Order: sequence, then C-alpha cells, then structure tokens
Amino acid sequence: MRRTSYFVKLLFFNIVLVIIAVSFLGYIAYYKTSGLMNEKIDKINAQLLLQTQLQLENSFQSVESAIIQFTLLPSFTSILNDNLTMNNYDNYVKVKNMVGEISSLYSHSSIINSLEIINLEKGWVLRNGGVLPITEVYTSEELNQLSQVASGSTWSKTTDSDFFHYTLKVPFSAFDRFQGIVRTKISSIDSFRELVANNDLGQITMIDDKGKVIRNITQYALRDQDVNQIAQMTQSQVKQVPQGNFLTRINGSQYSFTFRHSEKYKWTYLSMVSTLEAEQNSRFIGLFIFITGFVVISVFFVFSFYGTRRLYSPIKRLYHMVAFNSSDKLNVQSQSNEMDYINNRMHAFFQDSQRLRGQLHIQKNQLNDFFAYKLFQGEVRPQEIKSNLGPDADWNHFCVLTVQIDTLTDTGYSDTDRDLLLFAVKNMLGETASELLVLNPVIMNHMQVVLLGAEYQNIDDFKEELYVLSRSIQQVVKLYLRLQVSIGISRPFHQPIDASTAYGEATDALKSRFTQGREAILYASDFDVNESGNTGKYPGFMVKELIDAIKFADVEQAKRTLHNIIAEMCSGNYGYRNCSMYIFLLLMDLIKISHQSDEMFISLFKEKSIFQKLDQLLLTSVQEMETWIYDHVVEPILKEMLARSESQQRNIIKTLIQNIHDEYDSELTLEACASRLHYNPNYLGQIFRKEMGSSFSDYLSHYRLNMARKLLAETDDQIQEIAEKLRFSNSQNFIRYFKKMEGITPKQYRDNLVKHNE
Repeated sequence: MRRTSYFVKLLFFNIVLVIIAVSFLGYIAYYKTSGLMNEKIDKINAQLLLQTQLQLENSFQSVESAIIQFTLLPSFTSILNDNLTMNNYDNYVKVKNMVGEISSLYSHSSIINSLEIINLEKGWVLRNGGVLPITEVYTSEELNQLSQVASGSTWSKTTDSDFFHYTLKVPFSAFDRFQGIVRTKISSIDSFRELVANNDLGQITMIDDKGKVIRNITQYALRDQDVNQIAQMTQSQVKQVPQGNFLTRINGSQYSFTFRHSEKYKWTYLSMVSTLEAEQNSRFIGLFIFITGFVVISVFFVFSFYGTRRLYSPIKRLYHMVAFNSSDKLNVQSQSNEMDYINNRMHAFFQDSQRLRGQLHIQKNQLNDFFAYKLFQGEVRPQEIKSNLGPDADWNHFCVLTVQIDTLTDTGYSDTDRDLLLFAVKNMLGETASELLVLNPVIMNHMQVVLLGAEYQNIDDFKEELYVLSRSIQQVVKLYLRLQVSIGISRPFHQPIDASTAYGEATDALKSRFTQGREAILYASDFDVNESGNTGKYPGFMVKELIDAIKFADVEQAKRTLHNIIAEMCSGNYGYRNCSMYIFLLLMDLIKISHQSDEMFISLFKEKSIFQKLDQLLLTSVQEMETWIYDHVVEPILKEMLARSESQQRNIIKTLIQNIHDEYDSELTLEACASRLHYNPNYLGQIFRKEMGSSFSDYLSHYRLNMARKLLAETDDQIQEIAEKLRFSNSQNFIRYFKKMEGITPKQYRDNLVKHNE
C-alpha cells in the first residue's frame, strides 16, 4: 500500500509518550531514591558520631571530675608539702591513707587503670601503692616535659599505646605555681567499645589536633599512607567546618567520610564507610525501577492499543464515509493518512461550499426578483408576503415606482444596448432609493419596477419624499448615462398585497407620459386609471387553480374555477381596459400550458387578431364568453392532459417512490414533493393511494421500517443514532413504533439476528 495509518501514528504517539513519561519518572525516582539513601546513611553516621562523642567525652569528664575531687581531699593537699621519701611512721601512715583513697577512686571509676602522684618540689612519685624517688621513675628529659605542660589538665594518647593519659597539675586551685602532677591511665580498649566497626555504617576512629590517628582503621585494608591521607583530608575539612562529610577515592574504591570535631579535647571523630554497598543498593533500585517501568509500559501499551482503536473508530467511519462519497477515488491511496485525506476533502468541500454560496446568492437575488414579479402580477398569497418581506411588510405606506427610458434617439446608444442600459438604471435605482426599498428593482416590460415603503404618518409627506426621490433618480441617470427617464408613481397603499394594483396604476400613469413630455413624473392619482373608479386586480391565484385543475385533468374542477374567474372579471369591478387585458392574460396563461401552444394560438386567431377577438368576446354575454373559452381553449387542453394523464401519473408515482428511497432519512413530506413537482398535494395523495394502495405517509413509514431492519442487521449503530437517521423525534417513539410493527423492540430484533447468525 502506501501510507501510514492514522491509527498507527496515534498508537505510536501514545506509546512514545508513555515511554518518555515512565522513563522520566523512573530516572527521577532512581536518582531521588539513591540520593535519599546516601543522605540517610550520612545522617545516621552523623548521629552515631554525635552519640559516640557524647558517651566517650562523658566518660572522660567523669574521670576528670573524680580526679579533681581527689586532689581536693585534705589528705592529698597535706602530702604535697611532705617529703615522703623519708622512712618514718608518719609518712607510712600518710602513704597508706592515700593508697586507700586511690583504691576508693578505682572502685568508683572502673575505667581508671592506674594513678600516680608526682611531687616535683619534693622529688617523689607515689605509684602502685609505694613511694619512689622521682629520679628512679623519670629521666630529666621526661621531667622537663612534664613541667612544661601548657594547661592545667591534658589528655593524650599515642597510636601504639593502649591507654589514654590524663595529666592534672596540682594543686588544682593554683594558677601560677604548681607543686606536682597527677597522672591517670585509662584503658582505650574499654573506651573504644563505643567505636566498634559496623559493616553497614562503617568504622569510627579518632584523629588528634596534630593529625595523628588515635585509633587505627581496621575494617578496610588500608596502607599507612592511605591512613595519613585520610587524616590530612579530615584536618583540611575541619579547618573549614567543625562537622560534615566528604567523598574520596582510595585504592580505586570510593569511601564516604563523616566527621565531627571536639572543641574541648581538640580531636576529631571520623566515620568511614565504603560506598560499594550503597552503589549495589542503587543498582538494585535501578533494576527494580526498570522492571517496574517495563511492566507499566506493557500495561499502558495494551490500554493504549484498545483506547486508540476506540478513539480511531469515529475517524475510521468518517474516513470511509468521505472516501465512499468522494468522486476522487484514485486519490484516496496517495494521502499520507486518513486525516490528511479528510482534510483535503473538507478543504475541497468548503471551496465547493463557497462557490455554492456565491451561486445561492445569485439565485437568491433571482428568487427575490421572481417574488417581485409574482407580487406585481398578483400571484402571491398574503402569507408569502409576510415571510418574504419580514418587518418591511408593516410599514405605514407603500408605493410602486415604474421607470422607463424616454428615448435612445440622439443619445449615442442603440437598441442593442437597451438591456445593458436597463440593468444600469436598475442598479442606480436600487442605490438611490435604498432607504425606502422594500424589494429590489426588477425589469418588467422594459421598465424598472420597484416597491417602496416608509413610516410617514402623513401621506402628503410620503408623496413629497417620493417626488424628491424621483427627481434624484432622474438626475443620477442623466449624470452617469446621459439619458432621460420618466417615472410613474402609483397611489400610496397600506398592504403589500395591493402591489399588483399599484403596479398597474404606475404603468398606466407612465403610459400617459406622451401628454407630459420627457422626464415626466406621473402620479396615478392624476389620471383616470380605472374607468369605473374601481381598482380590481388580476385574479392570479384563481388562474393558478384553474391551471392546476387542467394539469390534473380534473374536468369538473376546471369548469367551476373557470366559471368563478369569468364571474369575477365580469362582476363590475374592472373597467373595459382592465377586463380586456385580464381576459388576454387568462388566454395566454391557458395557452402556455399546452404542448401545442403555437398551433393552438394560430388556430384560435387565424381569422382575427387576438385583440379583435377579445373585443368581440367582451361584446357577447358572460355565458357565451365562458363557453367559448372552455370549448376552444380549456377543453382541448383537458383532452391533451387526459391523453397524457396515465403515463404522467406513473411517472409521478415513480418519482415519489424514488424520492422516498433517496430521502427517507430527511424531513420528507407530500407537500414538499408536491412543491418540487409543481402539483397540488391533494392530487398527488389521491393518485399515490390509487396506484400503490396506501397513503404516501404509510409507504414512507413502511420503507423507514425496512431501513431500520437493515441498519439493525448490517451496522453497529446505536438505537438513538438509527432513530435520528430515520427522523424519529426521539428513540422512545422509534422503539414503540418498531415494537408495534414487529412485535419486539429493536434491541431484541438485533439480538435475535446475532443468535441466528451464531
């Protein structure tokens, strides 16, 4: 084939959209989860460091407090001034008491391993329950280091030692001078129990203010230079912030460090954990998110497939409908997809619609002109006038103007230009009289005829306005066409239905212009238009009824209508001129409907002209004139119609049935068909029932029922859609009618068909 289906494109778009959305959400979830996990680990390590710091330093503070309390004992302060190296009983008692105090201190503080008192002034050391000369215990260099301790109390530990050393100058209350030093050993093993390594949270160590590791890192296989590198980086970080975390890569592996600096003891607590396990957890999370995303995409693919197919269904139906009704069958496959084809066909449709609107505008103008012709000829019903004129039909006064060119002699125009000149005068008349126009001007018998209206209450004001307008028309025509025109003005009237009478008055007034000269403005009221003083009009509606009766070959109706027409024309409401003219019009209207109108006209008036014959008929009695018209005009046409009646009726019935088959899904009525065929609805109803054995409406309903069965059997249309297509007011009426005719509901009918097919 060909082209990518719009269904495939729509499905592809949905899938791509889902993949992008799920991928984006998975990406965010992965990195957010990994970040939260790392952040959680860092937070836990920071809390563990704080807890370790508090526990360890609380232990050290308890030791400090115990030692200070010990140095404040009277027994302690008294021996500082004694030389205990001398062997006497008093010194023995004092040493024994002090040893007892030291033992008591051991019992209260279990983490203290040993305590010694160094008297720098007296030169003795109390250690392990005995007194020794200071020179036997410490060298001069060590004594010098002890005497140079900067502060009153200090803590220290070397990497290769298993003890913390607490040094306190005594007496504690002295600021400038001190006599000795109290040194305490605390087991680092007991203290480091709080720093045991955790495989999940890493190992905690300590670094002093000189950048030396107080406790070695044993959880990870690190070299000495690696440990020193860690200590240096930690010291660098501590200089910037007292606590925090950082990442670094050692021996190809990445580690996360969390540190916390102690201002009191000047060392830094450090937690070290490998990121390998966190990376493994992140990869597991990533794999889980990938699998979840794949499952979600798969589920969405299924839903998208069925959802897209459902959404595509109306497009598909629209496409097939457009393609089926398109005259360009070969161009269907050349389109990129259904929507492009529909778009192109709709574009072509709108172009055709635009052209059709233009044609309709022209035809509307032609229909308006046709309505004006009928109105001026008296062939319009009052209801038609109201529907066509709208609010203009309610004006207070109306008037008909007729405009005719006086002469083309010495104007530069010839008779061949007359039609164009009449059209130009028509346009000028419409523009000049636009404010008073009720109907656009029309050309009748080489005259411009226009119906005007106004709201004037005073009829003299209206006449004055008409006079000014007439002068303006003459001036405009003379200015642009260099022509002289005369204008006939009818008597003002109140109802548009009287426009035909006014047209006759204006025309007759215009015929009298030869007595007034050129460029005359002639009022019908100034002339004896009607010899009897009456203004009867041509009974066009009655003539139309007569013509219909003849076309239907209804002899009795034709006789009655002809009798009524002749009685009306001869009732005394018409003068001689109007009567002769109306009889002439009647004869012409009747002859026109004959298919042998030329032969009939010649046969009727071969001896005398029609005007002589009319004069002769008007001199006879009414009955003789009616008999002559019937015998010589109506009856021959009736025989002609009767001869064609049977064939014509068959053609009419065939046309009506075809209309039903083609337009069963529209608001089709017998009246609409009669209007198209130009026949009386009653007549069509009679011949239809006679030929088909049922009325038009029953036949239409039965055909719609057949179509309902077909639609229920061959389509998936909803009951509501079928009801609307068959022009039922609602689905309930359709269901009731179907059940009445078939004995079951439409749904039951369709279900039975499905069961039968299965």
